[in-house]
Amino acid sequence: MRGSWSWASGVHQPSGHPILAIPGVEHVRFVRASALQKLPIPWPRCQDLDAWCCDVPGKEDFVISVSHIWAYAAHPDPLGEKSQLIRDLVEQAIAEHKPLGQALVFFDFLGVPQQPFANGQRARTEEE
Repeated sequence: MRGSWSWASGVHQPSGHPILAIPGVEHVRFVRASALQKLPIPWPRCQDLDAWCCDVPGKEDFVISVSHIWAYAAHPDPLGEKSQLIRDLVEQAIAEHKPLGQALVFFDFLGVPQQPFANGQRARTEEE
């Protein structure tokens, strides 16, 4: 059974994923691993992701955190050179660990609001 979470209040129920106990996690988005294949190149900023791409980790879910170098200041992979490798490694981790629930990914650019990197993108709001 999935835990419940209120983004507005930052309160989670005990049936949720342990990561939800981390202070400030209510401001983080976790991307469904299955959504990584459908994202355009370059990957969009966190605040530009469609809601269907993200979910709150449940008790049975597998959370993968990606740590990487940003070769560019405004976007970690503007040419999409790392995206396939990241998707492949996520799929490898899923195959190896065989999670009971869904696999969710924390990738900084997709998980926390970012400054604009392209013309026409709005600036981060004060709330973000």
